[in-house]
Amino acid sequence: MNYLKNEITDQTVIGLIILIISLLMGVAGIFLFNSKAWGINVTLFSLLLIAFILIVRNLAHLYVGYREYTLMASGVFFALALTWRDSLVLNSLSYLGLMLTISLAFNTATRPKLRYLEISQIFQDFLLSIEYGISSYRDLIREDIHWNEVKNHWGDNINSILRGLMVTTPMLLVFGLLLIASDARFEQAVFNSLNWELNEESVLRFGAIFIICCWFSIAILRGTIFVNSINKNVEKLYLPIWRLGCIETGITLGAVNLLFLSFIIIQFTYFFGGDALIQSLDGPTYSNYARRGFIQLVAVTLLVIILLLFTHWLYQPYNKFERRLYQLLSVIMIIMTMIIAASAAHRMYLYTSVYGFTELRFYTSIFMLWLIILFVWFSLTVLHGKRTQFIFGAIVSGMFFIALLHIINPDAQITKFNFARLQAQQRFDAAYLSSLSTDAVPTILANLPYIEEKQRCQLWTSLNKLPVLQTKKDWRAFNLSQHHAQQLWLEQSELNCGQI
Repeated sequence: MNYLKNEITDQTVIGLIILIISLLMGVAGIFLFNSKAWGINVTLFSLLLIAFILIVRNLAHLYVGYREYTLMASGVFFALALTWRDSLVLNSLSYLGLMLTISLAFNTATRPKLRYLEISQIFQDFLLSIEYGISSYRDLIREDIHWNEVKNHWGDNINSILRGLMVTTPMLLVFGLLLIASDARFEQAVFNSLNWELNEESVLRFGAIFIICCWFSIAILRGTIFVNSINKNVEKLYLPIWRLGCIETGITLGAVNLLFLSFIIIQFTYFFGGDALIQSLDGPTYSNYARRGFIQLVAVTLLVIILLLFTHWLYQPYNKFERRLYQLLSVIMIIMTMIIAASAAHRMYLYTSVYGFTELRFYTSIFMLWLIILFVWFSLTVLHGKRTQFIFGAIVSGMFFIALLHIINPDAQITKFNFARLQAQQRFDAAYLSSLSTDAVPTILANLPYIEEKQRCQLWTSLNKLPVLQTKKDWRAFNLSQHHAQQLWLEQSELNCGQI
């Protein structure tokens, strides 16, 4: 009977392990994030958390399949990408990639088949993940860990540890003070280790970091182990009572198609008019034509996908004719949207050929390319009655594009393109290139010897003012791109602009 009384369940043991690991992650967070900048600290924290996930799942005897390993590999990649590139846009996309990875991991706990996701389930799981993350700490303490079992099983050991600490603490203080008084170097080492420069601001900062890191770790670890605690809150999200019929859908999609058609007819005059029309006195200039409307046309492309998904979700056809009508109107809209996207691409081509590439122009062009791929995927899935496969494909393709951007290094590509324009005797913005991240510095330094001395000196002077190339940061803010650029810069620091 005593053996049964002192028995402790696996759930309590795993809950205690998660609690201890989360407290350690909170302490690690204080050490890693006590810096003014983010860099390798985020990568180390993410990798440490992923390692603990594998350890805890192994202790809980949970199967780790290819789906879990794929999600972990995705998390590792985006965590490493934060240390790989220096571009603010790329780092923001890396955080987005981590969020999408966590979202897919959460979906694995709530949905039996990850690649079959309804649009409504995405919103439902998003709200559920927020609710789950907020309540994870409370549920771990109240439900997952049975404290009576802990008391009955380890109560005597805990009391012994507390008594040992009560006896040991005064002894350590006495011996420590005597040793400090006996040696100056030991005294200095002790005071340096205890000098945390604590004040009200640092205490609040440390406390906030500890709570956030601890809470985040509990939510992630608990979500990978106690799957049933998530599934019990999942309820089917029913469609709204108000549905779209054939007439409403036909009016909506038909009216938008007519609007698109009128826009395309006017746009064709620009396509066939060529440069003579664009540069004519009565017509728009390159700058006005290309710059005006590009972002708006990209937004139109995105909104079309949302409109088609929303109408397909609410549409309730009663016969084959109504189903075919929706498919026909959708195909027409997709074709005209492709033409509008071509108009936007034409505007961007004209603009970049005269004014060069910038980050906004580059990333917007890539985003438009991703939207076109989404249209193709929409045609292959939604219009063929496979709407549940569209969302998963859209998320995966988005994560693929983020990874691809890290590989191709946009800032370096922008720099190469603009240097090529300079060699072709076209206008060149040296000040803009020096405002890019350190991802562009190796390309800039490699091209400096091949440009005119005036442009060379301007770039050299601008780069010389960048603090990131002149000062060493805290190791926790280490970034591979910054380190590489700084090393290249130091190799040429003794050369003046006329000797490069």
